[in-house]
Amino acid sequence: MAAWRGGPSETSHDGMSTPTPDSASQPVTTLSHPVLKGYLVHCFTALGAVCGMFGLIAVADGDAKEAILWLAVAMILDGIDGPAARAWAVSTHVPRIDGYTLDLIIDFVTCIVIPVLFMHRFGMLPEGWSLVIGAFVLFMSALWMSRTDQMTDDHFFNGFPCEWNMIVPTLFLLDSKPWVTGVICVALALTQLTNWKFLHPMQVRRFRPVTVTVTIAWLAIMLAMTADLPNHNEVAQYLIVVCPMYIVGVGVWRTFGGGSDQHQQAAAAEHSTAS
Repeated sequence: MAAWRGGPSETSHDGMSTPTPDSASQPVTTLSHPVLKGYLVHCFTALGAVCGMFGLIAVADGDAKEAILWLAVAMILDGIDGPAARAWAVSTHVPRIDGYTLDLIIDFVTCIVIPVLFMHRFGMLPEGWSLVIGAFVLFMSALWMSRTDQMTDDHFFNGFPCEWNMIVPTLFLLDSKPWVTGVICVALALTQLTNWKFLHPMQVRRFRPVTVTVTIAWLAIMLAMTADLPNHNEVAQYLIVVCPMYIVGVGVWRTFGGGSDQHQQAAAAEHSTAS
């Protein structure tokens, strides 16, 4: 294997090459650290499944605050593991585990199933339509998760990327009327088989400092509002909608051609440099 190549060796009297102690120990040092880091990243990602379990239990128990907390923890894990996996070349060092598949499995639970059950359990959807709208969201989200063109060259999503774990807590904390929640959910779900663009909070290079700042601020406000339940701070209610509106707004700009050529050229140049 290529990972075991290199290092000094001694040649025995029969002409066979015999590794010296230094060369024998060198591959272990070279191999162990990236592999260990790769497995650590995968384990970190898999913790999202545990968050999903506790989130489901919280929803079943009727504890909205705890359910939102577990969704937030899962979201934080999801935001950290991707950059770490790319920085440490995890797919190269631990090819046995497909991090993309692992991420999709966990995302389907924490980003789709739990938020849908949350809406139904806490009466967020119109009476008599809760199961219908919930089923429609699950159906469309399952199709989106299977798309082979989920992302553009400049890392925008095609169609709404199942960020129900952001939308549902926001609408809940805003005490949104059921028909408003239903309309928003149906409208977003309808975009999932289109090429309507949505901003990836971490991977889109342009606006990244602003995007990360707005996302972190939204998360902090969401957690503060959750801790303050059943009270509803009026100022926080205005602030918490800034992040979703920003993400949708940038997506609208990108959908109608805003900077698309420049971004694709920059992405191609970046890929060429990395190669």
